[in-house]
Amino acid sequence: MKIILQPVAANLDYNALCLLAKDISQEFENIKVIIGTSIEPHEDIDFQSAFDRRRNQWDSFKLLEWFLGKFNHVRGTKILGILDIDAYSSDFDFVFGEAFYRGRVAAVYLSRLKQEFYGLKPNSSLFYGRMVKEAIHELGHAFGFVHCKDPRCVMHFSISLPDIDTKERSFCYSCRKAHFR
Repeated sequence: MKIILQPVAANLDYNALCLLAKDISQEFENIKVIIGTSIEPHEDIDFQSAFDRRRNQWDSFKLLEWFLGKFNHVRGTKILGILDIDAYSSDFDFVFGEAFYRGRVAAVYLSRLKQEFYGLKPNSSLFYGRMVKEAIHELGHAFGFVHCKDPRCVMHFSISLPDIDTKERSFCYSCRKAHFR
């Protein structure tokens, strides 16, 4: 089993991705985490069809389906898409990330994790912490974790940045015990 961090037209530097891979591998012990080559899907019709012009946002479900199709041939691997976009889901006006529960694909959407999205001064440390938490959270769903009631657990459901900022970067004792026996 391995995890591929798959940047999509992301402006992340390689050092940030290496740190993210390291932080993820600390939570998912004995699972290799690698960084895929960035995908530039500007002319991919299936990718572009996920954009909703009326909302000026990307449809997360369609993007997950796109990832699934693009990486269908890769077995024994979880794919975490990293996209610097604003996305929504059918049940929510926006999402920080989404995953197919017990599936092979997950995604983190960076746009709303940044302070500058809200007209605030950039804070790279705060942004990176949010990205790590959301990445581990969405991969958790891909591995079968459900939402946790503990607000400090990385698997706690987040509907706002304060929710993310309250969480720690790791699974609580109960979640860890349930999944890493």
